[in-house]
Amino acid sequence: MRKIFFLSLLTLTLLAACGPDPTPVPPQPDVVATSVAAALTALPQAAPPTPYPTYTTYPTANLSGLFCEYQFCLGHPANFPLFDLEGVNDYTANRSDYSQGNLIGFNDQLYIFFVWNQFSGQFDPNVALTIVLGEDLPGGTVISEDINGRAVTYIALESTPSDVVPFGLAAVWKCGERWFGWKVYSMNDGQVLDLLWEAVSRFTCQQ
Repeated sequence: MRKIFFLSLLTLTLLAACGPDPTPVPPQPDVVATSVAAALTALPQAAPPTPYPTYTTYPTANLSGLFCEYQFCLGHPANFPLFDLEGVNDYTANRSDYSQGNLIGFNDQLYIFFVWNQFSGQFDPNVALTIVLGEDLPGGTVISEDINGRAVTYIALESTPSDVVPFGLAAVWKCGERWFGWKVYSMNDGQVLDLLWEAVSRFTCQQ
């Protein structure tokens, strides 16, 4: 029931942002973060610490699910579907397609956002990373690393939409004439980088 409430709230938020202008626009990850922040306000806050040790289980980084559409495939956790954010838009020109789009997946412990955009000229990962960050504040140093033969640029997030998911990571890479952006919020600090490695390792696209 809570997942249905989240999806309904997310859909209402996105529909309220729709305007009559059918002109295509690039993906706006900050809109995604705003929608998630609204959904997270309905979640109960973490209970105060107990005087005895507790153990909290977290989802593993096993991305056995696979999203394949728009001529690319992306790994994601099992039983954690990714939804097309543009699918609720009544204007066909604004919906996700080969050239641009947004995906989102979330539960009460994990939020994943994925965007892509077609580009011309030289790919600048720092510019793309700024777009993916949206309203989030970066923390630490930008890191460029080879993950399974693909150059990936990523940075930890200092801010997230809620204390429920206090750890975050944003990353970008390119494939052919498109760049791809990935952002995650999690309850577990050690999980975000593992999720990135798994996602990129299973990522494929038609160039």
